[in-house]
Amino acid sequence: MMPKRLSPAIFGVVLICFFLPWVNVSCQGQKVVSFTGIQLITGTTVEEPQMFGPKKERKVNGEPLAILTFLVVITGLGLGFLKNKKGTIISTVVGGIGTIILLLLKSKLDNDVLRETGGMLQLDYGIGFYFTLILFLSAIVVNVYPIIQGKGVPLHQIKSSKAGSKFCSLCGAKAELGATFCSECGHSLK
Repeated sequence: MMPKRLSPAIFGVVLICFFLPWVNVSCQGQKVVSFTGIQLITGTTVEEPQMFGPKKERKVNGEPLAILTFLVVITGLGLGFLKNKKGTIISTVVGGIGTIILLLLKSKLDNDVLRETGGMLQLDYGIGFYFTLILFLSAIVVNVYPIIQGKGVPLHQIKSSKAGSKFCSLCGAKAELGATFCSECGHSLK
């Protein structure tokens, strides 16, 4: 039962993380600019400090891997509400895909900055990026755990089913004694 409620919540919190700082750009230890996840998706205009003269504006385009990460989060949020084994497996896979894409995004940004600035600028990753990574990994754990533990049925429910109570072997929901299908996930109780 726990992952059915927790999985969409995890992906919902990841959406909030897109409004937090994801990437900080610095030069010789001085922070030059910071990007949120939303700015990485939509692109933005930044003011580049110049050694002499006024600041120069530069258009930074949206990052395709950031857009893909956002789409994965939306998918995970929507599929997290499915109340069956397939939904649990899909949420696990979405968490894994999100983790991979996020790490690819980090690698791409690091390589782009190194290539374009020759190492003069450095990137460090903010709280939004790391929370997103941790939450993607949490989505995997939360959804894999019930599968490993025997299709989501807590041990105390299996024992009590021998005493006259009936529980779904897929989601662990308590069922009426005469029921043939689970009222929570629709799984056959026979």
